[in-house]
Amino acid sequence: DSKAGLGSRVDRHEHIGKGLLSLETFRLVVNDARFADLPGLLETPKSDDLHEDIENLRVLRSLIQT
Repeated sequence: DSKAGLGSRVDRHEHIGKGLLSLETFRLVVNDARFADLPGLLETPKSDDLHEDIENLRVLRSLIQT
């Protein structure tokens, strides 16, 4: 997710669903067959124990439609 708007020329990341992109945006991405076989990357704020990654992955996985 993004802390800054499109065209701001600022590269600041936010936790999934907490920034300017909607959860619907992520729902569309995680359910798009064109991305099914591609690896993903969480470029979100992190602490030393990486507990935020667990939550961000939980949110993303909850958006997957079967």
